[in-house]
Amino acid sequence: MKHRILRLLALAAALPLALAGCGPASDPGVTREPYTPEPAPTAEPAAPIAEPAAPSDDWWAGAGALTAGDVYARATSGDGAVRLLAVNVGKGDALILRVGDYVCLIDAGRAWSLGRVMKALAAMGVSEADGHYRLDAAFLTHTDGDHAGGLAGLARGFGAHPELRVDNWYAPAMYTGVKAEKHPAAVAAGARGQAVNWLERGDVIPLGDTGAVLRVLAPAHLFTDKDDNNSLVMMLESPQGRILFTGDMELPEEADLLAFGDDLKCDVLKVPNHGDDDTTGETFARAAGAQLAVISTDSAEKASTPDPGVVARLKAAGSRVVVTQEAEMGLLVTLAGGEATVEDVGIERPEVSGLSIAEVDAGDDRIVLRNDSDAPVGLMGFALVSDPGNEMYVFGDGRIDPGATLTVGTRSTEGEYDVLWDDKKVIHRKKTDTVRLYDEYSRLVDETDNGL
Repeated sequence: MKHRILRLLALAAALPLALAGCGPASDPGVTREPYTPEPAPTAEPAAPIAEPAAPSDDWWAGAGALTAGDVYARATSGDGAVRLLAVNVGKGDALILRVGDYVCLIDAGRAWSLGRVMKALAAMGVSEADGHYRLDAAFLTHTDGDHAGGLAGLARGFGAHPELRVDNWYAPAMYTGVKAEKHPAAVAAGARGQAVNWLERGDVIPLGDTGAVLRVLAPAHLFTDKDDNNSLVMMLESPQGRILFTGDMELPEEADLLAFGDDLKCDVLKVPNHGDDDTTGETFARAAGAQLAVISTDSAEKASTPDPGVVARLKAAGSRVVVTQEAEMGLLVTLAGGEATVEDVGIERPEVSGLSIAEVDAGDDRIVLRNDSDAPVGLMGFALVSDPGNEMYVFGDGRIDPGATLTVGTRSTEGEYDVLWDDKKVIHRKKTDTVRLYDEYSRLVDETDNGL
């Protein structure tokens, strides 16, 4: 009863939105199952867990990177396997889950990485015969920018794929640090005239007619200190095996799961919080006992990830540990007959050369690109990102010929420009602001600051 009272108090400000978008009220496919109130979070699972043998480190030996075409062939083969593409979006999460014809996105990385996410979605067969793109669902595990940053771009359309349809939007019913109307999932769903399905422990989402479900294990009550501990934690239960999704769950929420006494045994574990040292205690690692543990991070962005202690505990629990930074596009996990395998996915197009940001004019709010190569450069899907508000402009078309320049202006620009970034004051005029140019695969092409 106590955690229900806390939840009601915490969500009082969000009541109109919650009533409009919560669970079964807006999505008849979501069921809420009763469960026994949790014991004290310090409790341990009653049953002892056997010590597994440590796994070998030779999973990568002799493996060649898959192409997008290879991924598409596997994803659409109809072989009944569960497939998970953990996209390399730096220190962030973007996971594409495909079970039969059901496809969902769990987190969307940062705004700058959305180009790569869209390419990965296409590789996973997220398309219809009429050429429109469709997701059965988009899940947001919590509000951190490295999970939620790409949602707004996903909702308004990206580059050559402005008509991506999302049938359902899901997010945890407990959250902190953001007002209801500013919640990233609410903003994204609202841009489409849709509502969010707010999830909590006990909810079950069937994945179409596949026989698989996503069972929500957390959140069960509100943590007010960090939204990481309000992460949406879900267990995929399917005829092929089990995958545990954990968002950025830290040790307090992890303790809750252990206290509930849930069966956490899984074949694949999405390791919490990028494998940082505030996650994945020994008891949890052994309770999960995953064949494969996937960490989404980039050590260049956060050197402490993955934490050696986390990796050691996972290996001691019998898990083979893989990290998204080890692959260009990401890691493709296949789960079939209770056996999990993993392959790296590459990017086929060579990196762009000769294209640069020639000028950033903070006073007139414009950016000049220059092509110093011997060939024209197509810009479809390229993105300009300005630091302060993580503001982003995506090129829907266009190219720059050899030796030519292209000027991007905004609604604040008074001088001439070639392309309109339909926003104003995207470049900071009083503080240092870095502008970055990414190609259609979210690879950094160039960056420069505003000279302040």
